[in-house]
Amino acid sequence: MAASTLLLLWVLVSECFSGSTNPDQKNINAEPGQNIILPCRAPDSRPVIVVEWTRNDLEPQSVFLYRDAQIDQLNQHPRYKNRVELRDRKMKDGDVSLTLKNVRSDDRGSYECRVVHAEAARRFNLGPISIINLDVAPRSQAVKRGTKLGPTGLMIGLTSFLLAVGVGFELL
Repeated sequence: MAASTLLLLWVLVSECFSGSTNPDQKNINAEPGQNIILPCRAPDSRPVIVVEWTRNDLEPQSVFLYRDAQIDQLNQHPRYKNRVELRDRKMKDGDVSLTLKNVRSDDRGSYECRVVHAEAARRFNLGPISIINLDVAPRSQAVKRGTKLGPTGLMIGLTSFLLAVGVGFELL
C-alpha cells in the first residue's frame, strides 16, 4: 500500500472515532435534594442534532435523549423522568449540559454525554465527549451548621467565653 493511501486511511479512522479517546472527565459532589448541573459542551459550534446522557449501570441506560428536535422519553430510565432537562434548550455555543433536579443517593454514578452533529451524522462517533462521576452524600453535621451554632451551641460557646474571661480576671 502506498504511503499516501495509508495516511488517508489513518485520517479517516481517526476522524470517525474522534472524541472517543479523551473525553472531558469531572467529579461532582452533591447533597440529596439539590439541583445540579452535569456539564458537557460539544467540541465545536456545529448544530447538534442528538444529545444523549447515559449511565452504563442502569437498564435502560438512557438518562436523557434529545433527537429529532424533541426530548425522547420513551426509552428513558423511569428514575429520571421529569427530573432532567437541558440547561440551555437552544444548546447555544454547544452547551449540552444537563440539569438533574432533586438529587438522590441512587443518582450516584458515572454519567456519559454524547452528541451527534448535523454534518457528522454519517460518521460513527460512539465515544462520550464528557464523563461526570457524581457522588451524592449528606453533609456532616459540622458542615451543615457552618457558622450557625443553633441555640444550644450558642449557649455553650457564650458560657465558655464568659468562663475564660472570668478566669482571666481572676489571674490578674
